[in-house]
Amino acid sequence: MREYAIPPRKYTIYTQLGKNPKEYPNGGSMPSVQVALRLQAKGKHVKAKDVMSFIITGESSGSAENAAKNAYPVDEVLKSDSELKPDIDYYLHKQILPPVERLCAPISGTNVTLLAACLGLDTSKYRVSTVSGSAQQDTEIHPLESQIPDSVRFQACSPLWLRCRACTTVFPFQGLSSTSPTTLSLQTISHSGIQCPAEGCGKVLPNISVVAQLESSIRQTLAAYYAGHVVCDDPQCSNRTRSISVYGHRCLGPKGLARDCLGKMSYEVKERDVWNQLLYFASLFDVDRAGKSEGGTKAEEVESREKMKVLAEVNRERFGTLKGVVEKWLERNGRQWVQMDSLFSFALKA
Repeated sequence: MREYAIPPRKYTIYTQLGKNPKEYPNGGSMPSVQVALRLQAKGKHVKAKDVMSFIITGESSGSAENAAKNAYPVDEVLKSDSELKPDIDYYLHKQILPPVERLCAPISGTNVTLLAACLGLDTSKYRVSTVSGSAQQDTEIHPLESQIPDSVRFQACSPLWLRCRACTTVFPFQGLSSTSPTTLSLQTISHSGIQCPAEGCGKVLPNISVVAQLESSIRQTLAAYYAGHVVCDDPQCSNRTRSISVYGHRCLGPKGLARDCLGKMSYEVKERDVWNQLLYFASLFDVDRAGKSEGGTKAEEVESREKMKVLAEVNRERFGTLKGVVEKWLERNGRQWVQMDSLFSFALKA
């Protein structure tokens, strides 16, 4: 049993009896009833509507019957010669964890297992409850990100829009990320750098201009993430707001009255979306990746890939500068870091 620094009186639980103690059919699992029966055994008169004050002592190990048997009146625990000590795990499990879980429900990335570990409880009990409570937990099985092809991973990413300073044409830059280069992607890359695909222009964009526009696109993505908008997954509601209700992920409805909608609120831009967007921007200028790309076996596709490899190698220095801009932001993203000391902390306790 852990040592406690809080005075024992702070662990007092008050419960009012709804009827006489001997009338409860399941009184063996109710601490207040067991305390009342102990008082009656000592000759004290206990009746319905009386308030029982007691403290759970010993080690209940999560069992309701053990907790009821270890419930004693406050005066017995406070005696100077008493060896009874509060059951810290019981109070953490029954009194602390439930409200903390409700308060942290709107925070993305938290779950009952993580909260139990922070409180020092046995997380094996809560892994089972997390799986059984599939109505509130995401039970979808996701593959490893390294096994997801780029066409699937980057399908929701926003394109990099570039603006030509000469003719003010705005065009999407497809870069080197595609395994089967399109005509547009080949038109926007020349031996001198990125050029405007507009007919009659063909001006090469200065690398410093591309850097500024790339930085602007990244900052717009981060601004959308930090705006913290949440949207309802019910297509008939589509409520979009920056306010999270006290009900956790529950939608408050279009009028904010916590009714007329059973949808679930989720962040419009998630951490994974930002991470994938940054990876997509980096892949646009990854020369080494373009040299290893594989696609179709048609003669036209093979010729386009070989031409793209040559253009990528010629622009290695220019694209290396642009890729470095994205990598600077990737290094600041905590998604790529894994804290091994906390991941394997259970092994250090053995």
